[in-house]
Amino acid sequence: MSSSSVKQPSKPSTRRLVNFYDPMTKGPDAQGRTLDEILGWSDDRLEYQHNYIQTVFPLPEESGFGHMAPVIDEETMLIFAQSPELKGNLLRALKRMLAFYGFDAKDKEGHDYELLITPKKDRDAGFSRWVVRIDHNHLRITRIIRSLRVLGLEGAARDFHNALIKVYTSVGTIGSNTIGYWNRALERPLSYAPDGTEIPWLKKY
Repeated sequence: MSSSSVKQPSKPSTRRLVNFYDPMTKGPDAQGRTLDEILGWSDDRLEYQHNYIQTVFPLPEESGFGHMAPVIDEETMLIFAQSPELKGNLLRALKRMLAFYGFDAKDKEGHDYELLITPKKDRDAGFSRWVVRIDHNHLRITRIIRSLRVLGLEGAARDFHNALIKVYTSVGTIGSNTIGYWNRALERPLSYAPDGTEIPWLKKY
């Protein structure tokens, strides 16, 4: 295993998360899968597998869909914020999910960790996963937006949100409750999750 200069968190669960995202270490998640392996999955597998999103886009609040999912603490958030290696891999994970949802993404020239996001020409399959009234991918998208913000990719979170809202404005298919969650994930202070859960240690950020 390659050595890495990325700082390690104190807790074993968040050390696993940092190693999972560290491009030198390439550590496994709780199921033994690496980030590279997950990002190489087919769209069908990304759709029907439900226990990867909690690690690929972790949150500072407990997940209701897996007790083994890592929970971001303050130490880990700061490690991500200070690590171009971790943030670069997080952006790579976002790009894979954008393709899954029917978008092309290019790095914005002169803007680190920001993206120019546009619908793909063959968008129909990707759009069918979320341009609907109700779908489990709506919850995934809320998670992704919040996770990006907490881990230091505020610009990418806004770019993703803006791309979603642009599609919603043109088609109007998605429920207003879902749009409200996406808006809160982007706009609320970090200490408040979209469902109103408060994370006290995040109040200072």
